[in-house]
Amino acid sequence: MEILNQEVTQEVIRVTWRNPAFMAIAIALIWLIPQLIIRKILSENYEKKKLEKQKDKIEKLYPKTLK
Repeated sequence: MEILNQEVTQEVIRVTWRNPAFMAIAIALIWLIPQLIIRKILSENYEKKKLEKQKDKIEKLYPKTLK
């Protein structure tokens, strides 16, 4: 039974890990998914800072207290 499992395991490794198309997709996913997550986080932070700067500039132009 163990020999059969080894044969099946070797066949699965041969079909997947040694397959260039599978490896290309696997590497691309490992490379791209973190990039997409980081990009989204940085984009959200950029938008927040942009809105804060805009708000500060508007407050400088139109102060709430009259002098």
